[in-house]
Amino acid sequence: MPLLTQETLQLVLPDTTHILERNGQDAFVHLRRDGACHMLLDTGETRTGRWRMIDHGYATEWDGGQKGDWTLAATGEGIAYVSRDGKQSLKMRGILFGDAKNLSR
Repeated sequence: MPLLTQETLQLVLPDTTHILERNGQDAFVHLRRDGACHMLLDTGETRTGRWRMIDHGYATEWDGGQKGDWTLAATGEGIAYVSRDGKQSLKMRGILFGDAKNLSR
């Protein structure tokens, strides 16, 4: 899987909401330009934290102590989130501009 370039990430990360397939359901991640991030999991759990761009992806630190470290890769079906340790892969179902799910309220 080819990894997305930094130039592409500049377009698809800041100030977007990603729709991810998680356990067969939609989960949402909003990445603000100021480094804040918000997530709504498929379970209804919400998280708030900080994000930063890294090579071929981004890293998050959630207020509850959880951390994420993701690369974004092109697949035959679109874009996949792949954890840096290779243990998890999530299909991206869509990208919406801005805080499309009002997660930062």
